[in-house]
Amino acid sequence: MSAQRPDWDAYFLAGASWVASRADCTRSAVGAILVNAQREVRGTGYNGAPSGVPGCRSEGACPRGQRSYSEVLPNSNYANCTADHAERNAIRHTRPEDRAGGTLYTTRAPCPSCWTLIRAARIARVVCPDGRWTLRYP
Repeated sequence: MSAQRPDWDAYFLAGASWVASRADCTRSAVGAILVNAQREVRGTGYNGAPSGVPGCRSEGACPRGQRSYSEVLPNSNYANCTADHAERNAIRHTRPEDRAGGTLYTTRAPCPSCWTLIRAARIARVVCPDGRWTLRYP
């Protein structure tokens, strides 16, 4: 029996799912992998409280996580969330020269704040399970 090799997008999305297993959020585990233009992994990130800050799942410290799902508006701005998002953490763990022209693979579509960071980092593509975006720069 011959196993078929996954294409690059499927391969790195599977890696982002693996990274998400470290997430500390009680509502949604998100993982991200930032790959440079040569398809080399340069950074990973998952959503969770910053180092030294009490976490949501591990310590129950997130105000957003303590609210019922009906109390949290869809597409809210996450102002009451203690977690850094997976995309932000992946970007933070890379060198600037490895970001430009790269691809960010994430298990969930980025929020508006993360889109701002992605554009500022000059990342060329974002791939998530429910869509794929190519970004253009002036």
